[in-house]
Amino acid sequence: MSESPENEVGGMSPVKVVYIIGWKRSGSTIVGNALGEVEGFFHAGELRTLWGKGLLNGRYCGCGRPVGECVVWSDVLRRAGLQNLVTDRSFAESVVRWQFEAVRMRRFRQLLRGVERERTGSLASYANVMERTYAALAGTSGARVIVDSSKQPADAALLGSLQGVDPYFVHLVRDPRAVAFSWQRKKSSPGEGRREEMMRFSPATSTRNWMIVNLAAESIRRRYGAPRFLRVRYEDFVADPRGALASVCDLVGEANAALPIDADGSVHLAGGHTAGGNPDRFKTGKVQVRLDDEWTRAQQAPDRIAATLIYLPLLARYRYPIQVRASQ
Repeated sequence: MSESPENEVGGMSPVKVVYIIGWKRSGSTIVGNALGEVEGFFHAGELRTLWGKGLLNGRYCGCGRPVGECVVWSDVLRRAGLQNLVTDRSFAESVVRWQFEAVRMRRFRQLLRGVERERTGSLASYANVMERTYAALAGTSGARVIVDSSKQPADAALLGSLQGVDPYFVHLVRDPRAVAFSWQRKKSSPGEGRREEMMRFSPATSTRNWMIVNLAAESIRRRYGAPRFLRVRYEDFVADPRGALASVCDLVGEANAALPIDADGSVHLAGGHTAGGNPDRFKTGKVQVRLDDEWTRAQQAPDRIAATLIYLPLLARYRYPIQVRASQ
């Protein structure tokens, strides 16, 4: 941006941001939406998709309206001094370009070391946009904690250098064989503009990306330590959603928060304003949290064996068995 836009976020206290990091198809949608129902929390969804898929391509907000027409996101952009993003396509394209140049995976190590002295060009512009957006989200929602389920390591690495942000990280991990199987499913995705079906990855591609993202999450853990980092296995969340959410609340100093989990493990979703993410984010009402274990019965043996061998060093670390029995 050539000039700093006027905004309403100056002078606010640092906003707590819980950034969910992990490879996709690991349960971040239900975890994020459940956290969004906790009093004082706001789930923004995959915030990194707001500029391109949301404002440029017309993706739907979790409320069911195009992001650019949603009253919540309109107010967020107004408070941040970024309201021109809705009407000025070239401005939105500039933000997408800054994002691409500033938080590419190849810059992960540099971003993790801290970039306060290196904030020039695209990095300075994009960091400024993100600082304004997080602060505006807190102002619009009235939340004490913003949940960002973007999952990307480079964006997570930048978070610790943003002014006005108090960062926390939730490393969400799921059995990589289940993730690889999930990526082969066909899944409709309403509101994707020209794409009405989510992209699919081969087991090999999912394997590679699972390794990259989770090893990067380990670097985040070493950088910030236990006070700001929590690992949550998808399987543990499904087994005890109340316990998993309580752990996240403890992490950010919200230990006494009321949790939206019934005794039977179901969660009540009132509907939210997620900028992007899995189409399951549109679900509302009582949602039963269940383990998706179809992969144990339907995954092809060669795919499972190859994945097991590749993932072997991390399977034990994340407490996953080498041999898996088909569920009944």
